[in-house]
Parts: sequence; C-alpha cells; structure tokens
Amino acid sequence: MKQRLSIILMLILSLVAAPTLMAADTIKVGVPLAMTGPYTDTGDNYWKGIKMAIDEINAAGGLLGKPLEPVRFDTQEFAPERVMQGADYLCGQIKVDSVHAGWAGWGQDVRAYGKYTAPFFADDGSQAAVDVFNEDREQYKNIFQLTDTGINQAQSMFNVLMALPYEYPNNKAVIITADDAWGTEVGETLKKNFKEKGWEVAMHELVPYGTNQWGPLLTQIRRIKPAIIHVEIVSAQEVITFFRQFIQRPTNSILSYGYSLVPREVVETMGTEADGLLGEVPTAMPTPEAPTPEAQAWLDKFETIWGHLPQAGSWAAYSGVKAWATAVEAVGDEKNHDAVSDYIATNGYKGETGWWKWDENHVMRAGGDVPIAHFQVQDGEMVAIFTDPPTKPYKNYQFQVPRWIKQ
Repeated sequence: MKQRLSIILMLILSLVAAPTLMAADTIKVGVPLAMTGPYTDTGDNYWKGIKMAIDEINAAGGLLGKPLEPVRFDTQEFAPERVMQGADYLCGQIKVDSVHAGWAGWGQDVRAYGKYTAPFFADDGSQAAVDVFNEDREQYKNIFQLTDTGINQAQSMFNVLMALPYEYPNNKAVIITADDAWGTEVGETLKKNFKEKGWEVAMHELVPYGTNQWGPLLTQIRRIKPAIIHVEIVSAQEVITFFRQFIQRPTNSILSYGYSLVPREVVETMGTEADGLLGEVPTAMPTPEAPTPEAQAWLDKFETIWGHLPQAGSWAAYSGVKAWATAVEAVGDEKNHDAVSDYIATNGYKGETGWWKWDENHVMRAGGDVPIAHFQVQDGEMVAIFTDPPTKPYKNYQFQVPRWIKQ
C-alpha cells in the first residue's frame, strides 16, 4: 500500500513539475515597445512584424527545437530611466536571449542594452545612437540598427521632393517637427538641404506632442504660400488635425509627412481624405506591389494575418527576428551571445528582397536590396512611388498632383 502511494505521489509531482520544465525550455525574446503614449501606433506596427516572425519560427518547430516566448515591456515615451528599466528587466531579470525593439531611445538604448550581451535590434534611425555605439564598439557589439539614420532619411526625403515630376510655384519651404530627437534631426537636415539648393526656409517650427490647434501657424503659412510643407511628428492625432485644418483653406503646397505618415492610424482614420499626402519608410516593404516574388508572398501573408498592408517598421522588425534566428541556427547555441552577434555582423541576413548587410557601425544603411521607400496616399492606401538610393520611380506607380493644388 505504501509503495502504491509513493508511486502515485511521484506521478502527481511529475505532472506538477512538467509545466515548469517546459517553460524553462523556451527561448525568451525581449520586446520593448511603446504600448502607451504618443508612439503607441508605431509600437503596434513593430509588434505585428515581431509576432509574425516568432509565430513562423514556432510553427516550424522552434529555434534549435525550442519554442520562442516573447516577453513584452512598455517603453512609453523612451525616457532614459524607462529605457534602462526595460533593459534591466528583460536582460538582467528575465535573461532574454535577444531583444527586438522599434524606436527605442535614440542613444540611451545603446547604453542600456549594451550593458548586457543579448543581441539587440532597434529601429532608432538616429545619428545619436550611432555616436554612442562608436564610443566603444566592442562593448556595444550586440547592438544592431535596422534602419539608416534620420540624417540620411531626411536627405532621401529631400532627394525625392526634388525628383517629383512637378513644377514648384516658388522656392519657399516650411518645416514643422516635434520637439524630440527624431524631429530635430530630420528638421535640421532638411533645412540644410533646402538652403544649399537655394530655397528659402520661411518657417522652421518645433512643436510639442499633443498640439492639435494649428490656427496661428496656418495663418503664417497662408501668408508665406510655400511650395513645400514638411511635417515630421510621429503621432497620428497631430498630423491628422494639421491636415484637416490646413485643407479648410489650403495653399498650393506639396504636403510631405516623412515618417509621420506611417503610423497605421493616420491612413486608417482618414482613408481617401489623405489622398495626395507624401511619406517615407526606411527598410520598408513597398506596397501595394512588392519587388520580388518572395517579398510579394510575405506581403500577402502579412495582409492575410493583420487585415491591412504593413506600415512603419513591421518588415524591419520581422527581419531582425529572422536575422537573429538564422545566426542562432548557425552558431548552434542561443546562449552564446557574442558568437551570434559576430555572425550577424559578418554574414548579414538573406531576406525577401535580398541581402541585409550591417556596416561597421552596425547600421542597416539604405540602398541596394533594402532602400528607403517613398509613398503617396492614393485611393486611401499607401502606394510606393519612389525608392532611394538611388532615387528612382518605383515600378509603374506614379506621383499624383494633390487635389488641393490649383495649377
């Protein structure tokens, strides 16, 4: 009788312990993204790409036979202390084996995650992040940027604005940006380019997030009558309210939204009302038609899963997960973080459009197989009309003169 009770007790204990053993046999993946605050929409775009990659890997049997388990952390508005909390929680406490972020802190994230060894993928697009990386390349060798810097992205925006098949009525520009690191970097770069081209930057305004009454600025803009208005605020409500107040008495201006156009909520809310707006996405999957059959298959799958075409960062974040997983398979040990980072830096990753190759600063520079895509909203959807570099029209899609411009 005692023997039977012992056997039953052992069976019960084994059943209780089984979930713990299974949970310990997963590979934890850190996902620090904005889940609240002004960057929430962009954070959601990144999450969709990350989740798609993790689900694919798990459906195929996991990584080295182990399932991936995402662990999320809300980065909110990227305050330095919040970024550090995320790194200490994910890498220090949970001990994840990779970290996949979107926007993550414009430099403070490099310091925060560079304290640890897990490969860290971010979409900062920030020269400030590159500068921190270069303070100690060996210390920060686990840091990988999924996109080119704001300086180069702004240069690309300018290149396309100058290449549009359109005759500007004058050489006056207005630049309005958020008072954050990204807005400042893009605004200053555009200002420099316009001046070098002989244009007058008639207004350069920095505004706080939450601005939704544009009357005073629009009064000045209507006096200036600029040929180009560039708005760089990566939050949907600000750019939606700007457009709706602008369109009440529009000027003959090309309205360029840069990266501001691509939080999904902008086009989702406005639909065809947004037709004519211009924007750009670095390391982007061009839509509605992809450049290769493999990319088209990815695009179709994304749309089937999420019910819409990909926007800011989805494909970049997806590719970061796949690049890391490819390196882990090659190394054979997810815990050997240094070897995995070395593999990524040396070998890159073959994606749906071709090769992703990180440079000596661990930055994915735009061009070749992974250019910057420039979009115009047409019939309520983001349509790729240019890629850069080099600056060239995308397939047979063409720029359309916005309806509010009277020629």
